[in-house]
Amino acid sequence: MPVNEPINLAELRTHLEQAGNPWRSTSNSVTRLTEEQRVRRLGVPVDETEHGEIMAAREQHITAARETAVQAAELPSAFDLRNVGGLDYTTPVKDQGTCGSCVAFGTVATMEHVARYVDRAPYLPIDLSEAHAFYGYGREDGATCETGWLPEPLLEKARASGITFEDYFPYTPGNQDSSKLNADWPNRRASVVNWSNVTNDPAEIKRHIATYGTVTACFFVYQDFFSYGGGVYRHQSGELAGGHCVCLVGYDDAQSCWIAKNSWGTDWGERGFFRIGYGECGIESWHTSGVQGVSLRAWLADQRILGLWSNEADANVWAYGELRGWLSLGSNVAPTDAAMLAELAASKSAGTKVGLFEDNGSVQQLYAW
Repeated sequence: MPVNEPINLAELRTHLEQAGNPWRSTSNSVTRLTEEQRVRRLGVPVDETEHGEIMAAREQHITAARETAVQAAELPSAFDLRNVGGLDYTTPVKDQGTCGSCVAFGTVATMEHVARYVDRAPYLPIDLSEAHAFYGYGREDGATCETGWLPEPLLEKARASGITFEDYFPYTPGNQDSSKLNADWPNRRASVVNWSNVTNDPAEIKRHIATYGTVTACFFVYQDFFSYGGGVYRHQSGELAGGHCVCLVGYDDAQSCWIAKNSWGTDWGERGFFRIGYGECGIESWHTSGVQGVSLRAWLADQRILGLWSNEADANVWAYGELRGWLSLGSNVAPTDAAMLAELAASKSAGTKVGLFEDNGSVQQLYAW
């Protein structure tokens, strides 16, 4: 995308006033950058023809999303992953820096949220590596900070091979190879169980969010979006700056908006999050994907065992970790399960923490003191 001249902020304020001030324009960490640096914080390639077709159908998209409130009566009228029964299942907001790696951040955030929400484990310490996603898989596919990438091939890589944790390949902005990737990463990774394309289906997007906690979504960014400081965003002024990938963590039919987690740090927007109107900027109509489950293969953080369960059947022994929730003891060998159960019972009784190695929902190894 060509870099536009900076937006006229006085003109933007006038447009917002005329529209009844649906959202606030403010100075933030992104507006303090140059226009070229701002554009580098995007990263989804835009096809001009596709952009024109989607924006021409804007009113249809708004109507379709609003109608789901009536058509999908089994869904809640509002959902916010940051407050589900008083619990926050989101992971911290990150900052991609001046690299067009938003696809990695939007997709990784979705995986982290699904891992927490599906298993109702809001305290699960999961921090996946955007560097592995973008500088590893993206680079293999020809992606750079300048070109950006698409979420679909990344989701397929995450399903087939998995993404390691942040400590095994820390993120820094700027083109690089995978030389910093820890060689042991296959033993410390998260994998997508399955994913599906839910583009142009707002009812299914809502259903995915209410069921799995989140979806990955892309939209067209106009220059006024950079100065967003709160409220329900709808494009008011400025030119198209490029495409961007984020993570939808909720919706609100009363406000006719989606709730999204961005990757521009907590100084931007509503502490790193934003609300965007239904049908706005192609938010439901361009590269929208849902993840149905995430499996882990990793040593988990040391934690106390709060519950144990078993019955007379072999290979049917379960432990409840304070950070992870329920996990099966997965050796499929009765004496081994019995030995692990005894260790966990002793740790539970003493209130001491244990280390658990999880592989796809089952404990394969443990250590206790």
